[in-house]
Amino acid sequence: MSLGESPHDIHDTAPRAALLPQLRQGDRELPAALQAQMLAAGSASIPGLIAMREDALADDEADHGWAPAHAAKLLGMLGDAQAVPVLLRMLAGYAVIDGYHHAAEDALVALGDPAIEACLEAYPTAKNEDLRSGIVAVLSRSTEKPARIFQTLLAFFAQSTELGAIYVADYGDPQAIPVLSQMFDALPIDEHSDSVMSHHIFVELRSAIEHLGGQLTAAQQAKADRADAPRRRFAAQRDEALSRMRIAAQQRPTAQAASIASKGQGAVAQKPRT
Repeated sequence: MSLGESPHDIHDTAPRAALLPQLRQGDRELPAALQAQMLAAGSASIPGLIAMREDALADDEADHGWAPAHAAKLLGMLGDAQAVPVLLRMLAGYAVIDGYHHAAEDALVALGDPAIEACLEAYPTAKNEDLRSGIVAVLSRSTEKPARIFQTLLAFFAQSTELGAIYVADYGDPQAIPVLSQMFDALPIDEHSDSVMSHHIFVELRSAIEHLGGQLTAAQQAKADRADAPRRRFAAQRDEALSRMRIAAQQRPTAQAASIASKGQGAVAQKPRT
C-alpha cells in the first residue's frame, strides 16, 4: 500500500462528489464526521482537495471561506506527497500572517520527509519572501537535525534577522548561539531614536540565545539596556499620564461636591411677607 492510501478505499461507498461541496460550505471548525468521511475515502479524496487549493490560488479575489484551510489540513493528514507542490504554491500565494499560509505550513509539517526535502530544494531559488519565510517555518519545526536544515535557517537569519532569530530558536539547535551572539554584537544602536520598536531585534536575539541555553555577556547586557531605553521612557511617560488621569478623576467628584456645598451655603432664604 503506497503512502496516503487507505484500507477503506476499495470499500468506500460514500458519495464523494457530495463531500467537497460540504467542505466548501463549512465553517471555521471542520466537522468531525466530514473529516472522517474524507479520510476514509483515502487517496480518492486527494485530487478534489488539491483542486480546491488550486481554485483558491487561481481566484484569490473570491471569498473561499475556510474550505482551502480545511483542504490543506486533510492533505497533511492523508500523507500523500503529491500534495506538496500545491502547498508550496500556497506559501508563495499568501502572506505569512494569512490563515491559508499557516494551514499550508501545518500540512507540510504533517507530510514529513517528502515535504522537508521539497522545501530544502525550493529554498535556494525562492524569490518570494512569503515562500521563503514559510519554507523556513516548516524546516524549523522538523524533528530531524540534518546540516542542510541548519544551514538554511542560518541563511535566512542572515537576511531576515528578526524573524530568522525566532525560527532558529524554534529549531532548538544550540550550535546557533555563537551566530546569534555575533549578530547581537554587530548590530548598531540608534541612540537618537525614540521609537519603541526600533530596537526590538535585540529582544528577539536575546530571547533566542536564552531559549537555546545561552546568556548575554556583561557587555551585551549593557547594550540591551541601552537599546531598551526608548521603551522604558515610553512606559514611564505612559504610567505618568495614567497616574495623572486617575488623580484628576478622583479629584473631580470632590471638587463638584465642594462647589455644590458652597452654593448652598451662600444662598439666603427669603422670609415670606405677611
